[in-house]
Amino acid sequence: MAKSDPGKHLTASTLVLAALRERVAALHAAVELDTDEPVPSPDEEVVGETSDTTSEDGPDGSDEDGGTSVTIPAAPEEVPDGSDDDGDDSVLAAGVDVEGLAEVLADLDAVISGFAGLIEGPDVTALRAELAWARAVVDEAHGLEGTVDVLSELVDDLDPTLRLGPVRERLRLVVTTRSEERRDAVTAMLAQPEWASLMAHADRLVLTAPIAGTKPKNTEKVLAKALADADGAARDAADDAVVAAQGADGAGGAQLGPVIHATTTVATTARTVRPVLGKQARRIAEAAEALAAALDERRRAESAAHWLVDLADIAHRAGEPSFTYGVLHTEARARRERADEALAKAVTAYTKPKLHKGL
Repeated sequence: MAKSDPGKHLTASTLVLAALRERVAALHAAVELDTDEPVPSPDEEVVGETSDTTSEDGPDGSDEDGGTSVTIPAAPEEVPDGSDDDGDDSVLAAGVDVEGLAEVLADLDAVISGFAGLIEGPDVTALRAELAWARAVVDEAHGLEGTVDVLSELVDDLDPTLRLGPVRERLRLVVTTRSEERRDAVTAMLAQPEWASLMAHADRLVLTAPIAGTKPKNTEKVLAKALADADGAARDAADDAVVAAQGADGAGGAQLGPVIHATTTVATTARTVRPVLGKQARRIAEAAEALAAALDERRRAESAAHWLVDLADIAHRAGEPSFTYGVLHTEARARRERADEALAKAVTAYTKPKLHKGL
């Protein structure tokens, strides 16, 4: 492996501590930015009744089988008033910066996971559990936003002659209800004692710095092992990614989350150690990031296809034509097939032996 000079005084512990400090500071900033934003009230009445999926929804609003839990009877107040509106496409409620918070949590989690072998102390176990809890809540809202992006693109690209019924209004109405629920859950999470505990454990981890690898002469060896461990876990996960994605409808989406986590962890680990380990770390990071992006696109396409089935059901119950949803579902499945092909290529690129030689 080509390596740059790590410097006489740079150690693995100082490099990892710097990465942790950066992520914890970003976490504080993400929450502080949200405090002045208006947030939806949990007591506000929502449109329609939704099924009870509190414990079974996946991180993108999907159930265990990759569905979306938006299948609800069309109540009178759910029926769109007027014709399709091609104006404002904003369908997500204002409030918490869900995307920013999701990215910060994922980044902090990736650093802690990637350097788990170096981080010591009693706060780590609790912090990792709290991060898993927080990410489960935030990723549901973030996943919904990603799915909505796909749905909006499909509607925008649809031939106007195939748009029968208030399709755009139907999408806006249902998604607004669901996004408010997800954002309310994030807002409520930030007020929980568990969130305060997460922040306290993160702060203590940075302040006490219980990180191994304090000898400069061992820097390369220690960091190479951390990258190798993360890389090995990601390659094991990548081997299963294509099989999971190419399963029957719904079989792949729910299984891709851990693979995305593994590839994100190795990408973050590689970026962190690049000042010491050089070009190979950069190449591994780029390949892992490309794989994570392909996995995310595959999951979003899967979720969009399931949403369209549910939206067609709601439209049918409201007495609206469901033809357009069938057309959109066909397009979503085609997008999912393209995502499968891109995912297979990304897995092949990441698992090339040459990329990992020497680790």
